[in-house]
Amino acid sequence: MATDYLLFVHGVNVRPQRADADSANYAEPLIHQITRLNQAAASPLTLKMQELQWYSLMKQAEAELKDLFARSPDWSKFWFRDFRETRIIPFMGDAALYISRYIGSEVAKLLLAQSLQFLANRQTGDRLHLVTHSWGTVILFDILFAGRWDDPKIPGYQDVQTIRSALFGVEPNLADGIPIASIHTMGSPIALANLINLKREEMAPATLTIQETRTVFTHDITLGLEKFLAALYQQRQRPLPWKNYAHPGDPIAYPLATVIPQLLAPQGAKADYLNIQDVLTSGGGPMEWVASPFKSTFLSLANGGSAHGSYWNSKQVAQTILATVRVGG
Repeated sequence: MATDYLLFVHGVNVRPQRADADSANYAEPLIHQITRLNQAAASPLTLKMQELQWYSLMKQAEAELKDLFARSPDWSKFWFRDFRETRIIPFMGDAALYISRYIGSEVAKLLLAQSLQFLANRQTGDRLHLVTHSWGTVILFDILFAGRWDDPKIPGYQDVQTIRSALFGVEPNLADGIPIASIHTMGSPIALANLINLKREEMAPATLTIQETRTVFTHDITLGLEKFLAALYQQRQRPLPWKNYAHPGDPIAYPLATVIPQLLAPQGAKADYLNIQDVLTSGGGPMEWVASPFKSTFLSLANGGSAHGSYWNSKQVAQTILATVRVGG
């Protein structure tokens, strides 16, 4: 019986809840729900699930930045210092650090080691399902498809190529590797992260080839994603399912079902390659029932943090993931 592998990738501001904890175990509630639902099914699937973590690389840089702020004679005069240190710095800092090629290459190396260990015993016929949260979507798609990793002279090039080679349909290895059977994004800002690509063809000089355009727009994922979808479709002969889970009160979540096809359309991607659906979720913490009637007020925005983290505890998300996996992607 084929094994379905589920890889989870976290977003920004993920840290262990206790100072003495070895791991954040951020996906544990969702993994538990998927396991329980699968065990209760008439025909349980063979599942293997694993969290990937990259937050450990950010902790030292974050501590150094906080130390520099503390040395300032004016830091004590700033308002909301606790909010800045516990929310703004981890949130914005994690994203900014990954964008840098040096830290990004370290993230790629760390994710490579974890994913290869997880997939070490895979067999022919096994499938891979990607589950990403928040900025984790941007990181995964950047590593798999962005042009900024195409230069052999840059740090991280070999690690990124090895990750790509392990997955079917991702260059440089379009024939081997474990095939991706479904994608699940939760609270994803990937539409915002790829705003530049909506106007890519207008901005690129007409004399550039497609590959040269990919080099100019180094964070562009569209060309790599299109090639991946085309190669995967040739093998599957059916579209790849992509479920985008979005809580209406999550300020980081946006619909993707109309955005991603538009990003791909300039390169001629067929609609048959991808079946992307937005799945609206609920269950954003104890304030949700209070905040819901006031959708455009500060009260509802204050509940946004709970909504953004709600996917890990959502039975609806667990059920949809398992149902997608059950039909083979």
